[in-house]
Amino acid sequence: MFAIDSSQDILKEWADEWADEWTYAWADASCRDETGSLTELFFSDQIPDIIRAKEICAGCPLTDPCLQGALDRREPWGVWGGQLFLNGRILAQKRRRGRPPKNPAPGIQLTA
Repeated sequence: MFAIDSSQDILKEWADEWADEWTYAWADASCRDETGSLTELFFSDQIPDIIRAKEICAGCPLTDPCLQGALDRREPWGVWGGQLFLNGRILAQKRRRGRPPKNPAPGIQLTA
């Protein structure tokens, strides 16, 4: 019995340490501001908001695990890991709403 109790203690200690590291790592995410004020930015349909969200992701140390997690979860929409998602897939670019103009004016266009 001593060996089992010892193994359980070791597993619990490892799990506690892993949980602390996980919490600490996500606390460093650039999008996390403890108030939720950036939520609308990361889930906006507006091209300037999407660009700003991607800029925030660009400087984040957790871009790769965030992106991988979003792919694993098939996030329905939003900016995750610096990429724009729709229906669980990464969008190459976001177009403005409506029919594209015949003669496009120079302006904001979001690309991958």
